[in-house]
Amino acid sequence: MVLKLSEVDADDESSFKGLIECEWISYERPYNGLFQIYCPTFGTGPDARQDWMKESTERQLAWHKEDPTSTWLKVVDTESGQVVGGAQWNVYLEDPYPNGVEHTDAVWWPEGEGRKYASMALEQWYAPRGKRMNKAHMQLSICFVHPAHRRRGVGSLLVDWGVWRADELDLEVFIEAAEPGVPLYLKHGFRVIDHHWIDPKVANPSKEWIRLKEKIPPIRWTFMWRPRKGTFLEGQTKVPWENDEAPGEAERPDDRLS
Repeated sequence: MVLKLSEVDADDESSFKGLIECEWISYERPYNGLFQIYCPTFGTGPDARQDWMKESTERQLAWHKEDPTSTWLKVVDTESGQVVGGAQWNVYLEDPYPNGVEHTDAVWWPEGEGRKYASMALEQWYAPRGKRMNKAHMQLSICFVHPAHRRRGVGSLLVDWGVWRADELDLEVFIEAAEPGVPLYLKHGFRVIDHHWIDPKVANPSKEWIRLKEKIPPIRWTFMWRPRKGTFLEGQTKVPWENDEAPGEAERPDDRLS
């Protein structure tokens, strides 16, 4: 298998469609709860998954075109022409959160309990960014590899590109990592800062809220960081939690209800 890494042309909609098809398969195996927040499927008919994948493709492409910091990459198996992995890197040459992290409503969910649940999950996920990512940096926002092509170097190609670009720009890098990706990122010079939970709660949850909790259980993710040039000097390198509480294993969101 010969692999080819390239940037995705935002004007090539058919290429982006193949990329997002790979994204869906990758995040379904194994199941990724956060992906279900961003790319849900509603309905049970034979076309439901395909219809919502189409919606997801159009929405992610629109977000990409509107975001000057965004670069999408894809890895293609040149023998089959299949997209076998992809990633989105964001390059922030200045603080992207000068006024703190703005609340995001999951407007792609229908109005009601589901949208409230998804929006609360996003708020919990974004919360640490305002204290730790409030500076120039790069972020690996999305990274996935087709389940049939894992352990073949696809993920390393996607991460290497961002590490090379970060070193060229002399920027530190952040990843909000799902557990399966942590070993890969450690190999590329990233350090674990701490762990967080996404676990939306309300007072007197409805049957629909309880159903959503069962469908999308609490999500544990790992905050990771790579210093400039990958160099960490104990006592000298400024760490991203310097003005934050000491890093460690975070508890699940507490029982304060909203």
